[in-house]
Amino acid sequence: NIVRVVTCTSRKPREGEKDKIDYYFLNEEEFKDQNRFIEMAVVHGNYYGTLKEEVKKKLESEKKVVWVMDVQGVDNILKNHKDLDKEIITIFITPEKFTTLIQRIRLKGDPNSEKRIESIRKELKYLALFRYLVNSSSKIEESLDDIKGIIYNDKEKIKKIEEFTKNFKVDKFLRS
Repeated sequence: NIVRVVTCTSRKPREGEKDKIDYYFLNEEEFKDQNRFIEMAVVHGNYYGTLKEEVKKKLESEKKVVWVMDVQGVDNILKNHKDLDKEIITIFITPEKFTTLIQRIRLKGDPNSEKRIESIRKELKYLALFRYLVNSSSKIEESLDDIKGIIYNDKEKIKKIEEFTKNFKVDKFLRS
């Protein structure tokens, strides 16, 4: 009973990614018509955004809508789309340790690894926008269960997640 909003990017697809499933892969020219987008940002030299029509279609489905975006997108939606604000539950996914995150980024072999690591430091300033922080240090199935717990309002799971959220300290994280 969940649908995902498919967002857009101007970057080239990575291995295994499919157009209209992982992203709508658009060229930079297609991002110039900003009226088509509910939110848009440039991240690491590429455009990212969400088509208004995509959001409208998913919200009309009467299913629970999951929308994956970076902190700039969340900030934009919360500031500029108060009509959606009441229904939004924001979730930030992070491991317990910064070194774990750095390892994950470097394992991808992305030539922008250092830029991405620096971006994370900046993104942490936006944590107040997120109601929940989900610990991604454990197995992916456990993290997914936590996210499902939030979506389906599982009180037991939410209690555990709220504890992690409450105890997460940015300065400690950056030193870990």
